[in-house]
Amino acid sequence: MNEIFEKINNILAEWDPIGVGVKIASDEYRGYIPKILHFIQNRQELINYLETMLVDDIGLSYDPHNREHFEDLQKVCDNLMQVYHDSKE
Repeated sequence: MNEIFEKINNILAEWDPIGVGVKIASDEYRGYIPKILHFIQNRQELINYLETMLVDDIGLSYDPHNREHFEDLQKVCDNLMQVYHDSKE
């Protein structure tokens, strides 16, 4: 579980939606990982959670109708799910 936690943290740090930089980002998003793990088996629920995380928890503007926003979020979601599924093999 610790390995998957670190891999998910790395994805979040690389994504860095706040833009704090990789060094700070490696600690910044750890608190979101338990909920990500809760939703990680259902793509739509994970996307919904990531949207909520961005808007409600972090306070960023996110528009699901903005192609760039949506594609960026989908990529993060896909990367998170891939890491999770790879860890189960």
